[in-house]
Amino acid sequence: MYETIYIEKNKSNRFGVHFYEDATQWNVFKDIYGMNDQKLAVICSECIKNDAWKAFADSFENEDVLRLSEKNADSINDFIAKKRAEDYTFVVLSDTSVMEALYENITSDVSKGSFICVPMTPEALFQDISIRPLIDENGETIRKEWYPKAVYVDVSVLAKASPLEFRNAIASAFKLAISHKASMFEWMISNMYELTDCEEDAICELLERGFNVMKERIEKDTAKERAISVYAKDFYDLMKKADSELSFADCMSLALVCQTYLSWKKDLISMEEYYEIRDMFVFFGLSITETFATTDELTDILMNSDADIIKKENCVYIRKLGKTVVDASPSKDLIKEALEQIYYNEEAID
Repeated sequence: MYETIYIEKNKSNRFGVHFYEDATQWNVFKDIYGMNDQKLAVICSECIKNDAWKAFADSFENEDVLRLSEKNADSINDFIAKKRAEDYTFVVLSDTSVMEALYENITSDVSKGSFICVPMTPEALFQDISIRPLIDENGETIRKEWYPKAVYVDVSVLAKASPLEFRNAIASAFKLAISHKASMFEWMISNMYELTDCEEDAICELLERGFNVMKERIEKDTAKERAISVYAKDFYDLMKKADSELSFADCMSLALVCQTYLSWKKDLISMEEYYEIRDMFVFFGLSITETFATTDELTDILMNSDADIIKKENCVYIRKLGKTVVDASPSKDLIKEALEQIYYNEEAID
C-alpha cells in the first residue's frame, strides 16, 4: 500500500520515510539500518500516551532514555553529547513538545549524531521530521539543519486514533496544506467525507501527501527559508498559554483563523479564501471561536510575551493558499482585530 519516500537534500543527507502497519515491525526496520540495540538511546516526552511506544521506551535502561519535560530541557545537549561520543544512534519519539525542545535547545556541536524520527502522535505525523536550522538576523547560520537517518511511520497512530486525536491530525494537516501545498488542501476538501469516516485509502493518501510536502520543502527550500518561523506558531502558543486544557486541534485551528485573517487584511489573500479556510474547519469539528478569554485578555497575554509577531519586525503570512511570505509584523490594533474574529461573547448573544 505504502511506498518508501526518499528525501535527498544533498549527497550526504539522504534518508527514507518508511511506513509500517504498527510498532511491531520495528525489528524489520532496525535490520534495514543495521542498528544495534545496545547502541540506541531514546529521546521522548515524559508522558507517552501511545502504549506500544511507551513500552518501547520503557524497555531501555534509564541511562539510555531522556524523558523530556519543562524541567530538564536544558539537559538535552549533555545527553546527546555523551551518547554521541559512545557512537549511539538516537531514537526520537517525536511529538510537538519534543521537537520544540530539540529545536530550541540543541547546539551546532551536538547536532551531528545519527537519529531516527518516530512520529508518535497523530499531529506529529504532519510536523517537522528534522530539526530546522537557526539563522540570526544578519542571515548567518547559528545551527545547520539536523536531518534524521530515517523515519519510522507507525500508520496505526493515525488509523487507530480516537476522535479527538484524529482532529489533532486534521488540524496539523491543514496547517501544512495552508502554508505549503494548495493541492493538499483542495484534496482534503474533495475527500472530507472519506477522511471523517477514517477510510483506509483516505488515511493512506493523506499521510503520503503530508510526507511528500515535507520532502519537497526539505529538498527545495534554502536554509533561510527552512529557518522561517512556523506559520501561526505565535497564536498557537497564545491559545495554549491562555487555556492549558485546550486540545492541540483547537489551539491550532484558532491560531490558523487568526493568522490567516492577518493575511487577508494584508491583501495577500482574498476574503473568499479566508472564509473558505475557516469554514472547512467547521466541517471537521475544529474550533473557530472561543469563550475562555476576552479579546483584551488574549491581546495582553500576547503583547507581554516573547512572540516573534511582537518582538520582530517581520512575521510569516500566506500570500496565497499554499505559499508563505515574510512581511512586516502587524500592528497591535490589527492583532486585536484578528483575535476578535475568534471571541464568542455568549452574554452579547443572550
